[in-house]
Amino acid sequence: MRKYFNLPFFCLAIIFSVLAGLETPFNTITYSYIFKLITDKNVGMIVPAVIFIISGYAIFCLLNYLKSIVVNKNIFLINNRLKKDYMLAKMSAVTADKNDFESKNVSFVLNDLKLLEDNYWRQIFMLLGSVAMTLGTLIFALYSNVLVTLIFLGFMIFPTLAPKFFSHAIQDKTALWSKSNQVLSGTVQNLLHGALLLRRYHATSGFSERLDESVSKMEQANANLKNQISLTNNVISFLFSLCTYLPIGIGIYFTIVGKLTLSQFVAIQYSSSWILNGFNQIVTSWNTINSTKNIRQQVADLQVQVNQADTTVMVRDLDVEQISFDFKDKTIFQNVSFDVKKGQKILIGGKSGVGKSTLIRLLLKELLPKQGQILLNGENYSLNQAYSNFGIVGQTPIIFEDSLRNNVTLGKVATDAEVFRALDLAGLNEFSNEQAIKQVFDENGHNYSGGQLKRIEIARALFYNRQILLIDEGTASLDPQTAKGIHQSLLTNPDLTVIEVDHHIPDDIQKLYDRVYQLNAEGMQTI
Repeated sequence: MRKYFNLPFFCLAIIFSVLAGLETPFNTITYSYIFKLITDKNVGMIVPAVIFIISGYAIFCLLNYLKSIVVNKNIFLINNRLKKDYMLAKMSAVTADKNDFESKNVSFVLNDLKLLEDNYWRQIFMLLGSVAMTLGTLIFALYSNVLVTLIFLGFMIFPTLAPKFFSHAIQDKTALWSKSNQVLSGTVQNLLHGALLLRRYHATSGFSERLDESVSKMEQANANLKNQISLTNNVISFLFSLCTYLPIGIGIYFTIVGKLTLSQFVAIQYSSSWILNGFNQIVTSWNTINSTKNIRQQVADLQVQVNQADTTVMVRDLDVEQISFDFKDKTIFQNVSFDVKKGQKILIGGKSGVGKSTLIRLLLKELLPKQGQILLNGENYSLNQAYSNFGIVGQTPIIFEDSLRNNVTLGKVATDAEVFRALDLAGLNEFSNEQAIKQVFDENGHNYSGGQLKRIEIARALFYNRQILLIDEGTASLDPQTAKGIHQSLLTNPDLTVIEVDHHIPDDIQKLYDRVYQLNAEGMQTI
């Protein structure tokens, strides 16, 4: 976790936390001094003492304000880097087999990292202040009378041992809370995603049982966690109370028999409550910090990957040689072979479930065949090389709530001319102007037509100079005229190699392909 510290600001926060924590020792000293003035009947020192005390509290108010500013600056810097690292790590490691990827990680960023902020980062600075307060007060108490102070310290041992008996229970309940919170986030996201569909069918209450269960489990887990923390803190609080008043009785006895002056007794008695309170705060903070162990482990395990090197090559051919693929001991297809030369257009048909989308993932190296091989320019290639040379148009376009420009470039620095060229090649020349590329998409691109969204995916692939375009039923949901227009713009581009899988391409469009295959479990036949 140290890598997320900004060392200068972190050291500054330590300094201010320690200085602000000395307010209690200052309060203890002045309180004892007041009783000394009363005992000595020193009238002349009343005014200077009051001025000194008021000035001291003014300084500590300023120190507490500056501490708040510096601590909040630390939290800002830590969260800024941590959340960025988390997102980059998850995005760089995502696979096509993602499971609850969105809801799980949204929950972690919005909930778990907030819990980490409150129960770890802020507790660290609170702990530093508590330690300074406790040590400062303890030193003054020892100065007043070592024996009585040691008696008080002896009683402190018992409550400080109690938290270790509760730490595992708190960690377990924190893990259950985090898990149930992720489930609820996924349920909420899923229901909101399909809210319009549910309303159209008057079925908004159709998933109420699932929603009730998710909410109930999360709230119950949250209550159990709070109850466990409350039980721990209250047991510790009782032990501190018990160990406060027993030594106070001893101190009263020493004062009555003349072994302590009144001001010394007041100093030790007043200090003892703050020493005990300080130990209580230290233990409570440490207990709270321990509750974030699982979250901190997930942060420590983050592997932030830099963008891998571009491995674009001049594509001459792609050869698929006798590949077979099994899933859960079931053969999906076998003995599939075909080859594609630069600029050729290939259509692969087949019934639903025969493995057309699986074949696309095999070409991308996201899956590996049981047997056979796939070669690019006569050589085997890696996942990174596949991502550098293949573009993909899927059944559902991935559209960001951002400008048209950024949806094409994905944030890469580019000139307007480069963006316009990609849009023109994809058949979106009506958007090839400065005003249009600044337009912002609504959620899931609802302010654009389905055909336009498909063409934007195509423009994205062309902008990144992907020489082989893989189309996974990319026009299945479009009207025939829009689908025909997209195919004509793609299949007449001599520089683009196209491999499309689809089972309902019209005959007049099929004529535009160089070859048409039919995929089945036994292999692939030419049509």
